[in-house]
Amino acid sequence: MATAPIIARPVVVGAMTRGLAIFRPLALAYAVLMAWLERDQMRAPSAAVATYAVLGVWTLIASLRRTLDRPAVLIDLALAVGGIIATNVAFPRDVVVGGVMTLPSIWSATGVIGAGILGGERWGLAAAGLISVADIVGVVEVNQGTIHNIVLLILSGGLIGLSARLARESQGFFEASVRAEEAYAERERLSRAVHDGVLQTLTYINRRGRELGPGGAELAELAREQERSLRSLVTRGTALPSARTREDLAARLRSLQSDRVEVSMPAESVSMPGERCDELLAAVGAALDNALTHGGPQARVWVLLEDLGDDIEVTIRDNGVGMPPGRLAEARSDGRLGASQSIRGRLEDLDGSATWRSQPGKGCTVGLRAPKERTAVAVPAKSGASTRHTEGRT
Repeated sequence: MATAPIIARPVVVGAMTRGLAIFRPLALAYAVLMAWLERDQMRAPSAAVATYAVLGVWTLIASLRRTLDRPAVLIDLALAVGGIIATNVAFPRDVVVGGVMTLPSIWSATGVIGAGILGGERWGLAAAGLISVADIVGVVEVNQGTIHNIVLLILSGGLIGLSARLARESQGFFEASVRAEEAYAERERLSRAVHDGVLQTLTYINRRGRELGPGGAELAELAREQERSLRSLVTRGTALPSARTREDLAARLRSLQSDRVEVSMPAESVSMPGERCDELLAAVGAALDNALTHGGPQARVWVLLEDLGDDIEVTIRDNGVGMPPGRLAEARSDGRLGASQSIRGRLEDLDGSATWRSQPGKGCTVGLRAPKERTAVAVPAKSGASTRHTEGRT
């Protein structure tokens, strides 16, 4: 995954943002006090007054906004650099070289702190580097005080940025753990409900069907197969996740080849964790069942697997009767959840997506795409994936 600021900020990062809102006015007050003590050495006090007026207006605006974003950080940095350069206007050259504090003083650190909170240690160090360059250019001759300030800026930007990044990652792991516990408890509850209802009913159909002659025996066999499959699913679903060997998705998909189904695979194996391979194969199977059942008796199906590096994509295309627009939404409203649960739900659980393209009389194409590995934990947003789905069948 690309490294980027996470929108959903944890409590620690929110506290850092509130702390920065308090730091701004206090740092500005300190800078004004230092400039007041050095007022006798100024040659252009109006430059200092103008600088502090601008800093004061922005400090008030930033405090009222109570949010931290990229434009706010850029404004902080721009005003800090401008204030440092204005120091050469307010004070004579020899006073600046002598080590007088810049007009923004410690207020210059607001942009560095904000960048660290928003983008981690990389942004914090980059912002510290920008202010450091402005300090060096402004003072012309680097002295011990300048070096001291630069070291503090680099430490502040790096450490605060690191703390913010670790806080985001910690929240991601915590939320993932909570979701896993909730999902495990829900699976256990559903397993009990399935055992008390559906499994007992299938067992009864299996037993009674064998007493009804040849027709009943066929029904009993179907019930027995579904009972065995459901018991296996329930047992696997209630067990705690465990490490599994990797499997070749291409080899698994080749088993779907039949007189009506043609499968095209890459020449190389497509290795995935076994659990993810099982879920993806189940989604492909559900799409195939839809195509063969609803596409018409003469419909043929083509399955194409593509290895895209970090992701894999499976396309299931048929030349059947197709379907009209709005069919997927209509099926969901009628309680037929084959596409939305068996296909779309599985892909969303894999941090992937499913798409449908179809027109009446022109067949249907189902696209399934998912990462090979489980996505790194960081508050995933599934809602974006679900909006990508279009029309489909059940």
